[in-house]
Amino acid sequence: MKIFFDFYEIALNKGKSIGIYNYSLSILKTLAKENDGNIEIVVACSGENLDEIKEIANIKLKIVSIEYPNFKKRLLWRLVNAIRLAKKQNADIYFSPKGFAPSLFKRKKKPFIVLTVHDMIPFYYLSNYPNYFSFFENHFITQSLKHSLTVANKIITISEFSKQMIYQHHERREDIYVVYNGVSIFTKNIESKKISPYIFAITSKLPHKNMINLLKGYTKYRELVTNPLPLVVCGIRDYELVGFEEFKPFIECVHFADENKFTTLFSNATLFLFLPKIEGFGFPPLESLMYGVPNIVSDIPVLREVLGDSAYFVDAENPEKIANSIISVLSNPIVGQNILASGKKTILNYSWEKCCDQILKIFETINKNND
Repeated sequence: MKIFFDFYEIALNKGKSIGIYNYSLSILKTLAKENDGNIEIVVACSGENLDEIKEIANIKLKIVSIEYPNFKKRLLWRLVNAIRLAKKQNADIYFSPKGFAPSLFKRKKKPFIVLTVHDMIPFYYLSNYPNYFSFFENHFITQSLKHSLTVANKIITISEFSKQMIYQHHERREDIYVVYNGVSIFTKNIESKKISPYIFAITSKLPHKNMINLLKGYTKYRELVTNPLPLVVCGIRDYELVGFEEFKPFIECVHFADENKFTTLFSNATLFLFLPKIEGFGFPPLESLMYGVPNIVSDIPVLREVLGDSAYFVDAENPEKIANSIISVLSNPIVGQNILASGKKTILNYSWEKCCDQILKIFETINKNND
């Protein structure tokens, strides 16, 4: 079976989701590593992501362009060139980990289209923050998602919550499979020196990431205790602390962290905060469990689904409750210990090997049914 793996529109620091980049790279690495010779993997990429991908064994690279494609080239890729190149490679399966289908109609012959649709958050923005993105961006993305869901032969999504969101916004009901993500832990160059205790958080200025309430909750916590811990926030810049200027001495902003920095920030933290309004899955709280750091997370359906009892859940739109949850976890070690004890079992459910095994079964099913 030959798989055409579309990595062309995916690169670190391009687009709005580092999570999709990490997902795509983890799937590709695991498929290549676990390959027993029964599959061929052809990877379409640009020079922007070549350095990371060229180190992977057991794959064939097709460099579509040296530079990361602009909007016009991405559109042409989706409309014509992606499926044309997949056909030229005699692929059985075209796989897009980003979730957009390169076809006008559902295919009745090879290559069959399989997509991972991570979430339906663009529809959330259309309903709740219609003016945050441009009219064109709002409608182009949502209509592209709807079209992709219509024409793909099979759909993978990453949680039951995301599957229900697909049902909410699209009439499709068949051939939608929930395949949970894996979780990666990096062990390279972890700083072993002693670091003063701090609270670690991941957020961004995107409204659904809930940055303002996270910061309000943290500053309220500072007002309620005598020796508050400082906060390190990954995903925002200092100048985005508008309204929180007086707390800048206690808040360190890290806009982007590479693997080594990210690992150091996580592994040395005392507590982790993850407080979005909506997610498709939620990597970071699972990563905190991998690093042995208790977490406080939004009480939203998808995080209940993914984490079970392995988190301290809070109303993330209530700063006072956020503050009190920080105090509760930090003042009572038993709470954190219980989270981590439960987390040891929870993280066993999420491995890239298990994820890729399920994805390959989906590929094999469509391939065998159409031979």
